[in-house]
Amino acid sequence: MKAKKNRVLFILLILILSYNLQAQISSSANFIKGGIHDAEKIISAYLLPVEQALSYDGANNNMLIFKNSTDNHFRIGIGFDFTNSFINSDNFTYDINDLNLTEFEPKNPNATIAQTFAGNESTITLQTKDKYYLPTTFYPFYQEIPVLTIESPMGKNVTYIPFPAIHLFAEKNGNSLEFKILPPFKIKQSTIGLFGIGVNIQHNLETSLSFVSNNFVDFYISGGIHYNQIIYYLDVKPNEDALTLSDQSDNGPYDNQKFIIGANSIPVRFTITKPIHNFSFFVSGGYDIMNSIVKMVGKYPVYSTDPTNQFQIIAEDIEVPIEYLQNFNNLSFDTGLSYQSKNFLIELKYAHSYYKNIDISLAFMFGMKKSKSIIPEL
Repeated sequence: MKAKKNRVLFILLILILSYNLQAQISSSANFIKGGIHDAEKIISAYLLPVEQALSYDGANNNMLIFKNSTDNHFRIGIGFDFTNSFINSDNFTYDINDLNLTEFEPKNPNATIAQTFAGNESTITLQTKDKYYLPTTFYPFYQEIPVLTIESPMGKNVTYIPFPAIHLFAEKNGNSLEFKILPPFKIKQSTIGLFGIGVNIQHNLETSLSFVSNNFVDFYISGGIHYNQIIYYLDVKPNEDALTLSDQSDNGPYDNQKFIIGANSIPVRFTITKPIHNFSFFVSGGYDIMNSIVKMVGKYPVYSTDPTNQFQIIAEDIEVPIEYLQNFNNLSFDTGLSYQSKNFLIELKYAHSYYKNIDISLAFMFGMKKSKSIIPEL
């Protein structure tokens, strides 16, 4: 019964995460119809909070602080981790003019502030500079119409993005090896897929450097590597009702479209802890090496004016039109406390960097006597 309740709680947290991550991703992906280069710039500006939050989530869900055992036993365990990145207010909007667009322009030159994923639900109208002719009954008997007119994607009105994980660990005297995973999980109703994986290693310097043993505080070094991923399943097709498509247009199919947002994080930390009874208070400083990789895979229609007939538009199919990488390396300062009672541990941590994080971890461990241990010493 307890395992069933834990599974329900884990699924509930994932559903909360998926709700936060739902936004106008399809709307942003539709910019691909107007041109690849500008679509990449607009999508990158719109998704910046998601990419950074996933990176910081990966960097800050690292390591548990254990109370040093006196029995010299190994312990293995399983637990749950929930980290939450808070998005900076300066990432709520972006100025279209700062993107140096070559294929799109604001329909209203005075309305250039668009919302990111974290912003509000307001939009601005963008149109392609490339135009085609629409026949009219008055001179010059045609009207110039942008190949594509589209609203900027709306924000989600969110200020934070959480990410859960299950962790498995082996520990002895503060030296530990830990694996974290969010199994592949697809929420069909929202067409979102989630996945995360990571590994951390932590070393208690007291066990290798005699001059730091029996001090007032304990010293640790730790590092890890994490990967978080979100997949959006798209349905971007030519709008045949609104366009006069040329016979030269391609015809899909458009049934393999995915929008993949991946975030790599490599956190490195130096930590000072002070155990008091069952509590351990800690502070740490370090550096996070982070980047995001965004890719649109599948086949997408890209519009252009038909040079042989200015009254028509060509929809040309493009495979994997967008792929880019962004780096978010930054210093980090962490503080928190853990409480350990027999086989149970709970930890709360606050991480201060460009984005702020709160991380909550729960763990249950099983002691293993050295004579019977099958786990190699760390």
